[in-house]
Amino acid sequence: MKKSTLLSTAAITGLVAAAAFSGQAASAADSTMTVAVAAGSLSISAPTAGDLGSVAPGSTGTATLAGVEVTDARAGTVGWPATVAISDFTSATLSETIPATNLSYAPGVAATTGTATVTAAPATGGTASAVQTATDVSGNNTATWDGTLDLTVPADALAAPDYTATVTHSVA
Repeated sequence: MKKSTLLSTAAITGLVAAAAFSGQAASAADSTMTVAVAAGSLSISAPTAGDLGSVAPGSTGTATLAGVEVTDARAGTVGWPATVAISDFTSATLSETIPATNLSYAPGVAATTGTATVTAAPATGGTASAVQTATDVSGNNTATWDGTLDLTVPADALAAPDYTATVTHSVA
């Protein structure tokens, strides 16, 4: 009987102790964390030079500007247009000009990273024209393409070794 009373006493003591501890609330502490996601920049890079070669009057010269790239690190949802503006071709030795409108720019299909739908459109020299447009943007993205330039040299163009023009790529 002593054994049974001892076990009963131990069991009751355990239940009383458990009841005493179960009434106590667990301790917890919450910390609210914040973070600011920093927006980067929107930029474009392009080759520094291209060469259409030697072209006879009345003929067309072709060149490729390889690896034009837009980098959108703004971490947002706003799209962008990449534009091209082309100046007249001028010769310093003859003071002659080949109009910018004689140059066409055909952008290739852009290779992209991130989330963006990028659409190409051809341009002709003179005024600035969008050659790649990004829509459906979400977060950071890049677009890289090759631009093919075709210059039609007028039939009455004078021979000169130094006709130059500027092709300006920009993004906004």
